[in-house]
Amino acid sequence: MRVQIPAYTDRWMMGDRYGEVVRITRNKPANAVRAALLTRERWPTAYREIAHVKLDKSGKVTRVILADCEVI
Repeated sequence: MRVQIPAYTDRWMMGDRYGEVVRITRNKPANAVRAALLTRERWPTAYREIAHVKLDKSGKVTRVILADCEVI
């Protein structure tokens, strides 16, 4: 799946904005309500999905919250 990473990351600011999702993992946040307020998730869940995205320009893999990515 091809995505655009969120604008709050340093890689996005350096112009490395697009990439391919390599894998998706689940992470249990310490406070699910706070995590829901900081992301686009509407309802707090027990787990947060983390996308490992291989970026086009640099070829590096970065981890971002999947709910914040835009599918292209």
